[in-house]
Amino acid sequence: MSLRTRIALLTGLVAFLGLSLGLFLSSLLLSRLALAEVDHTLHLQAYTLLQEALSEPDHQVPPEEEADLLYGDFPAAAWVYRGERLVWRGGLASAPSLVRGLEAGRPTTVAGWRALALEREGLRAVVAQPLGVVEHLAALYLRLSLPLLLLVGLFSGGVAYLLLGAALRSLRRLADAASRFQPIPPLPGRDEVASLSQAFARLLATLKEERAREQAFLALASHELKTPIAAFRVNLERLLIQDRLDREALRRLKAQAERLEALAENLLALSRAGAQDLRLTEVNLFALVSEVFDRFQPLAVAQGRELLMEGDPVWMVADPRLLERALNNLVQNALLHGRGVVRLRVGREGEDVYLEVEDQGPGPAPRAEPGLGLRVARQVAEALGGKLLLRYGPPFRARLLFRLPSDGGPTVVPGAERSGGEA
Repeated sequence: MSLRTRIALLTGLVAFLGLSLGLFLSSLLLSRLALAEVDHTLHLQAYTLLQEALSEPDHQVPPEEEADLLYGDFPAAAWVYRGERLVWRGGLASAPSLVRGLEAGRPTTVAGWRALALEREGLRAVVAQPLGVVEHLAALYLRLSLPLLLLVGLFSGGVAYLLLGAALRSLRRLADAASRFQPIPPLPGRDEVASLSQAFARLLATLKEERAREQAFLALASHELKTPIAAFRVNLERLLIQDRLDREALRRLKAQAERLEALAENLLALSRAGAQDLRLTEVNLFALVSEVFDRFQPLAVAQGRELLMEGDPVWMVADPRLLERALNNLVQNALLHGRGVVRLRVGREGEDVYLEVEDQGPGPAPRAEPGLGLRVARQVAEALGGKLLLRYGPPFRARLLFRLPSDGGPTVVPGAERSGGEA
């Protein structure tokens, strides 16, 4: 049974039970109101009978008074006692004998009759009316209500079934999209079902993006690792067939191993940045740039290039490993593919903080597919709430730019305003 059918049946059942309870309570109320009207009439009849009996020497009620009181709109049976002796009786003759011995007090129901006794100056008047009319009225009310109960229950269930069709349409669309693993446009509505559908739709779109990112990552990893692994294997095979140790071949193997290590680190950084696997901490950007400067200074000297560093202490909350990997890639690209002096800069510009690498070359072609190093730098910048800006030259500049924090962005604190920080 579908959810739509179950909710419609439950709605009809709740409507049926609710209306049944309402009708039952209203039936009780009507019965009480009818009894109150009967009690009022009994009190009036008993009081009038006592007045008439007391006014007559033999305590007999005149026939015309009897007719007015006991055979009108509310027919009744009546008895007048003096002590235990019956001195007069009138009205309906079908009253049960149990009613006659009723003591003065509150109205009482006896054997389907409502009876009341009043006593005054030695006389006791007992008046009783049959409750058949009240009971018939209550039974008729309930009998007429039963079809109404069924009709309201069926109508409520049908309306709920129709309305649920529209309410659950977004869930059906989402289920269909999930079965085909295809994202869908934003779903309309502001109710709970629509909110749930929208949340699952966003989740489905995120999963789709993650799968696409995973497939792209695997394709990139396969492409990037295929060539250096093949070259590494060929050089190892050459060493195995040689009789003596070739130190030059070992140096090439070492270089290839370092390239493989850098590729692995870049691929790992790309995966972590894409998955938002961040380990945030406060980072002194000037100290980070200094470490990168020291690491690449020997390579710059070996190439006859000059590597310079400029900037001031600036702090931000970031993942230092990812940020260092992105900066390593930018500096390595500048030294391997750029020209002239390479400058590393760190600082603030208005409400922005930046890390910049500049060389005197033109940079890559603007429409060329970016290499792995630039891809990693861009992904890291986006993961940390910033962006990678490229300015083609000469000189060519690659800038990692981060804005002052909005929710979820990197927190930037000037080093001069931080107590106890590194100089």
